[in-house]
Amino acid sequence: MFAVFILFPTPCTHFEFRKIIMDFYLGMQKDQKDLIFSLPKSTMELQFGDLFFKPEIRRAIDLKPVLAFPEKLISDFEAYYMFRDIYESDEDREAITRARLRYDFTIIPPAEIGGENVKTYGHYHPENSFGLTYPEIYQVIEGEALFIIQRGEWGRVLDCVAIEAEKGDLVLVPPNFGHVTINPTEEVLLTSNWVCRDFTSIYEPYTNLRGACYYYLGGEWAKNPKYSEVPPLRFGKPFGRMKEEMYYLVAEIERLEFLSDPSKFSESIEKFWKK
Repeated sequence: MFAVFILFPTPCTHFEFRKIIMDFYLGMQKDQKDLIFSLPKSTMELQFGDLFFKPEIRRAIDLKPVLAFPEKLISDFEAYYMFRDIYESDEDREAITRARLRYDFTIIPPAEIGGENVKTYGHYHPENSFGLTYPEIYQVIEGEALFIIQRGEWGRVLDCVAIEAEKGDLVLVPPNFGHVTINPTEEVLLTSNWVCRDFTSIYEPYTNLRGACYYYLGGEWAKNPKYSEVPPLRFGKPFGRMKEEMYYLVAEIERLEFLSDPSKFSESIEKFWKK
């Protein structure tokens, strides 16, 4: 059994330019009310321009430390696929590298574990010399997503925001926030992101407290009891919306300067939509 995702990007004003071929030979089973999509030993490539990229695969067993009900994981499966540092051409790669950035795709098929929709592991970014962590910007390419972002300080979470996003929406993770992406639907979720390439993500805070401070269970938000204090969950909106895929900001990459220099975050965000 295998799955192949082939994407053909061409500059266009609508998402119709992106043809996604998903050959899922999915093994689907219901087990104790858990919907599990099984893709054992997948062979997967992504075509971006004339180049091909292979994914880093996160398995369900890898998510066990951050699940609401890890004991409900009956059998392992491939939870999501991360295509890191992708580009259409060598020229684009040089521009992206000079800007100290990286462009990624993440594909999250639908699944549930103990009533919890499949999600990314969750992580923070390290601080720079100004005491600010590196921000990140996401776009939903296909499907619908929930993003839960939380601001931690000295072992406490001071703020937590849930953001619902659909096709075309941009979601901004500000400095000093950790983040998790959730696929709340029965459709495949495809997101892209721009982020600084000069750091390694920090997973330990999520591991130590078994995930974010809220879980998404059966369509409802529930507090994570591992946290001694949990702030009220706020509901935010997407940062904005783009008809074209945000990869093509590579042609105006200076608009993304705030990702590699968080000290310019406020100034750059104000200018982002003025171009």
